[in-house]
Amino acid sequence: MGKSIFILLAIFSTALGNFKIHNDKTFKLRPDRVALNTDTELSSEDIPDSPEHSATYLLADNPQPTDEKECFALPNRTRVRPSFFQCREDTKIELHGGAITNINGDDTYPVSFASPIRIFLDVTSKSNKRFDNLSVEVSLFKRSTGWFGCGWMFLPSFGMLSNYDMCDDNPSCPITRGRQVIEFELDPTKLFTNIFRMIHYDMSAYQLEIRLRDNRDPYRELLCATIQTRIVL
Repeated sequence: MGKSIFILLAIFSTALGNFKIHNDKTFKLRPDRVALNTDTELSSEDIPDSPEHSATYLLADNPQPTDEKECFALPNRTRVRPSFFQCREDTKIELHGGAITNINGDDTYPVSFASPIRIFLDVTSKSNKRFDNLSVEVSLFKRSTGWFGCGWMFLPSFGMLSNYDMCDDNPSCPITRGRQVIEFELDPTKLFTNIFRMIHYDMSAYQLEIRLRDNRDPYRELLCATIQTRIVL
């Protein structure tokens, strides 16, 4: 018990040291792909729980962010579906949208982190190079609207969410020039142990920052994608 408390304190200490405060962004979505389409974010009370809002949603091409004037615990409509967007524009691969499912392809929301998950990204490669040796580095953040302001709190994952051999037995590799869907698996069960369950709340939003790299040139990012979602354990 003493060791668990020590580890939990270490996690909080690192998280507070890396706490990120920023203005939230909302994104205009294609009206033909979403049930709700407004210029500003809705509060969690404004969106009903209904089956029509449980489908997989894709962001519009090149979404234009707008500053949000209020701080929401569940931004970008994460109360009802995951949100995907590109966190860097100067990369060789462009993100159009995505989906998260369990290992069997079920996209029930909120996403269950009690078992491995599959992530699908709809992308376009603007490079003439063929990428067949890829790694996925994942950073984890948790939504905070409390004492320290509105933002995302970094949670150390110690590399346990990353996939450094994405192309092993992966039919979506290699990535070639043009538009395609890439898929990879992550295993959150390695990280979300009983210690993380102590700070988890089902109505919290989490952010996965995904960096796709060529293992032959690991210092250059091919894609930076952000997924904001609720999870259940």
